[in-house]
Amino acid sequence: MAAKTQAKTRVFSDVDYERKGKQATVLRVPQSRNDSGWGVVQIPITVLKNGKGPTVLLTGGVHGDEYESQIAISELARTLEPSSVQGRLIIIPALHYPAAVNGTRLSPIDNKDLNRCFPGRPEGTFADVLAHYVTEILLPITDVNLDLHSGGRAMEFVPSTTAHVLDDRAKMAETEALALAFGAPYHVVIKEVDAGYTFMTTCERRGVTAISSELGGGNRVSIPGLASTRRGIMNALKHLGVIRGKLDKSGPKTRVVTVPDYGCYAFAPQAGLFEAYHPLGAKVRKGEAAGALHFIDDPHRKPIIIDYGYSGELWCTRGQGQVSAGDPVAVLVAVR
Repeated sequence: MAAKTQAKTRVFSDVDYERKGKQATVLRVPQSRNDSGWGVVQIPITVLKNGKGPTVLLTGGVHGDEYESQIAISELARTLEPSSVQGRLIIIPALHYPAAVNGTRLSPIDNKDLNRCFPGRPEGTFADVLAHYVTEILLPITDVNLDLHSGGRAMEFVPSTTAHVLDDRAKMAETEALALAFGAPYHVVIKEVDAGYTFMTTCERRGVTAISSELGGGNRVSIPGLASTRRGIMNALKHLGVIRGKLDKSGPKTRVVTVPDYGCYAFAPQAGLFEAYHPLGAKVRKGEAAGALHFIDDPHRKPIIIDYGYSGELWCTRGQGQVSAGDPVAVLVAVR
């Protein structure tokens, strides 16, 4: 209930998670500024509740430059009615709202990546406070979380759902079944760089069934990525019994693949302009050239050739030409 949430968190709202019907309102996150001491950041949220069924938390815009989820989830908030729902659906199209408005991965308020701030803390900065609200208020009432991402400006992906390797085999099977219903071309079981403070990891620790995604990117609205997002959300909700209907199987059959170790990542050793040699989905081999790193400050310098450290298929590549030292320029997946 709304009154209980105010006792546990600095975020406040008139939303009542137990009320039947449809509520379209905002979460208010305090943000004191030079020109507004009692100012708040308002994050749109829609809640639909009807009948009996699971509670699904559907989130997009954790990174503000990832657009496909923000569009598809906003459409759902606008068009879905309670009579179509069995259970409860909590819809937040742009969870990290300041970053979404700014079109950036990090917040313009505190320069933090929300997806590296979980489980959050109420005494922290904006991203910490928001992550704490999600962890302590929303996850205890959530059965399933779909937190949808894409490559943003940094990377471009084969549209995919993602999940971590779990010790709980039954929970992992449940997660995979959800991903197969979603129906993206890949379902990637990933060894992720710095996953300990992510939203998905926090869901896993709290016993919430969770999948994430990489649904396009390249600093634009990906046509195949958005199509996969729209179809996948509806398929997942049908699979969970939240809405009725048959799954849309018009997309390619999902292939379950893995990122088994950090050898699947190719990193830029220096700053420069990266030229990829292969299209997404290409089959490549360890030691094969992934691309060339060019140096415009010294036109006479030969490019550095960056090799793949693994044999597999090209899951993603750099979304923009400029790279800094240590940036990933390609990530491979292996067929499980």
